[in-house]
Amino acid sequence: MNLYLFNPENDLAIAFGGVNYTPPPAAQLIGRELSLLPLWYADEGTPTVIAPPDAVPDDFRRSLEPLGVSVSTVTWPQLAECRVDQVNVWGWNHDLSRRLSQAGVDASLLPTPAQCDRIRELSHRRLATEVGQYLSEHIDYPFPELPVELHTPDEVRVFTEQPERRVLKAPWSGSGRGLYWNLYGYDRSLAQWSNGVLQKQGALMGEPFYDKVSDWAMEFHSDGQRVTFAGYSSFLTDGHGAYKSNRLAPDDSLKRELCAVVGDEFMEKVKISLIDFFTSRIAPCYRGCFGVDMMLYRASDGTVRLHPFVEVNLRMNMGMVARRIADRFVAEGCEGVYRVDYSPRAGELYRDHLERQHENPAVIRQGKLVKGYFALTPVWTHSRYRASIEVFPS
Repeated sequence: MNLYLFNPENDLAIAFGGVNYTPPPAAQLIGRELSLLPLWYADEGTPTVIAPPDAVPDDFRRSLEPLGVSVSTVTWPQLAECRVDQVNVWGWNHDLSRRLSQAGVDASLLPTPAQCDRIRELSHRRLATEVGQYLSEHIDYPFPELPVELHTPDEVRVFTEQPERRVLKAPWSGSGRGLYWNLYGYDRSLAQWSNGVLQKQGALMGEPFYDKVSDWAMEFHSDGQRVTFAGYSSFLTDGHGAYKSNRLAPDDSLKRELCAVVGDEFMEKVKISLIDFFTSRIAPCYRGCFGVDMMLYRASDGTVRLHPFVEVNLRMNMGMVARRIADRFVAEGCEGVYRVDYSPRAGELYRDHLERQHENPAVIRQGKLVKGYFALTPVWTHSRYRASIEVFPS
């Protein structure tokens, strides 16, 4: 039996670096309210159990039946008695490994402290620089300049006082988080923020600001020996770079759209080079899904180019969730949107949920969504977070 856990605080725990980590309330809340998200990306054909903190509502269970999905749950105190063959988490860190060990999960199913250290090391944003260096050595293409690692306030000041707009990134932070968009040079606000990151994490990553056209990603899977390609992802972020939604579309459609801009041969070279790089660097110490964020951007000469090493997310990610939903649950000839919503006001998401169910009810045929709105996780009157999809004919 496979055990699945949704721990979205992983990036924060990685940044913390040790055990006995306490996530902030917002991270705890999203983990609680979206705890059943693994239903939609769990491996097919294998008995699966999830450990949510709350009971699963009966109406939510019934909503899953037309899609052929069922829920089997276990509580944390029951983990010691559960015959688990594999543990699948959103992301691995020291604290989660410790908690699962204390709950009675077989140590052979968990990463060792040394493996957690290695995963943390590879989760540093400098890995994107290494990816860029490798691609530059193996593919003839005008890649963007490599990110630089900054270690002192003086280095940050010199980097940000250049005339071009710059972006600073904390080495360990959530996707779309830990970013500082440098608009006004090395001012007091930037000095305070950068000094804080330098004190806590020892470095900052600096890179140019790009005139982004669209966000993309390549998804991969490591079996512990070799990395394989798992699909494409097209997603949207807000003005601060935080995740908003993913397109649900056939993988071939996304590939054609991307290749129409940069070319089939080039994309194939990028894919093969990334597989080779990650098989060498990541496969020996990591099992599971991970993604590489990319972007199409407008260069100074007006041409649209690919930046294929924006960020490496060494964990499960929303792009992979969307990829599996599109492949398994969206009918042929249809597309859609997968999104994670947040509302600061209790009741707002619940009212919106009821309105969408009424105005655009889900139509399911032969276990596939043909059109309409569908909530992927329970929506309560008090919910602040919701994962949902909307499907429509393409």
